[in-house]
Amino acid sequence: MNFVIDFTTIEVKHCSCQLLSQILVCHGLFPMAPEQVRMAVSIDFLDFYSALFEHSCDAVNTCRCPGEA
Repeated sequence: MNFVIDFTTIEVKHCSCQLLSQILVCHGLFPMAPEQVRMAVSIDFLDFYSALFEHSCDAVNTCRCPGEA
């Protein structure tokens, strides 16, 4: 199994009229901290992870024996 992890460093310039976290969300990134943001993750990736988790729960529930709670 191969995993590709891609870290990209970008510099985000912003003014005091908007929070850095607001700017990141507008550009499709979810900040990993509410203040003093140092990292962010792609919102598209979070959508993918959520769908993957949802489908894995469906698979587990489908595999249960009829008598199990």
